[in-house]
Amino acid sequence: MKGINRWYLGALIAPAIALALHAEITAKQPVAVRAIVGDVVDNRTTGSFNSECKLELKFTGDAASDAATVRQVRVKSAVDELGRDLTRKDASDSFGSSSFGQRSGALKTELRLHNPSRNATVIKLVEGEVEFFNPTLANGGILTTKDILKHPAEPVQNAALKKYGIELMYLTKESYEAKKKQIEAQQKTDAGGKIGDAFGELFKGMFGGMMSSDSKNSVKLYVKDPEKRVIEVEFQDASGKPLKRGSSWSTGEMRQIEFDAPPPPDTQLMVHLATPEALQTFPFKLENIPLP
Repeated sequence: MKGINRWYLGALIAPAIALALHAEITAKQPVAVRAIVGDVVDNRTTGSFNSECKLELKFTGDAASDAATVRQVRVKSAVDELGRDLTRKDASDSFGSSSFGQRSGALKTELRLHNPSRNATVIKLVEGEVEFFNPTLANGGILTTKDILKHPAEPVQNAALKKYGIELMYLTKESYEAKKKQIEAQQKTDAGGKIGDAFGELFKGMFGGMMSSDSKNSVKLYVKDPEKRVIEVEFQDASGKPLKRGSSWSTGEMRQIEFDAPPPPDTQLMVHLATPEALQTFPFKLENIPLP
């Protein structure tokens, strides 16, 4: 009888011990992604201008530590405590706004939502997916074009860029004007009025005003990127050392980058490209976010 009791007691205890050990091991396992909310800016207004709620999202964990930046946040559900839908139909895919390669601490990005109800005090739920970008040569996330300044007004020839419909070209004032005249001449001789150049629209004058100045310390770059796969561009010297940058601006498909000194003739261009192999997607869920 005692043997049976011992067996019965062991049968009860063994699963409990196994469950406790499993819980302890699970607790010690590294977490791929944790999401928390930083600053919350809520401009509740009856008008549509500046009417939005912005959340600073911070991601920690092993996957977040390894990532270079947030490429995209896709919100599946966002509601306040009164049940109002906060998801933005005009921006269901929010692309990351964090500066590539310049972060310290947690990986951050900004998420834009609709305004909560006037009487709401918390956002009850935000649920979705975050897409991390971690480029390497092996996963195709890093592309380098040597001597980019020696080929103004010439499209960068690269199979990966072509695959994703990306058109990229370095421009100067002189090369822009020369290419524009060439295309205008083609139009006059082409009976169908067609331009065989992929950048024909660019040289029809739409960016003419932007090309009026040509500082020796700046570089102008045309980037047509329909899928928003170009995460960052970096100009380097021939050894791969980044050039010291100043201010930069962009409008539409045109970018201008200022440098502390004129870029050397052998400057090369490095493109960080969001290939599928360089991306990782993780679910996240946030609840009961206090509103200001």
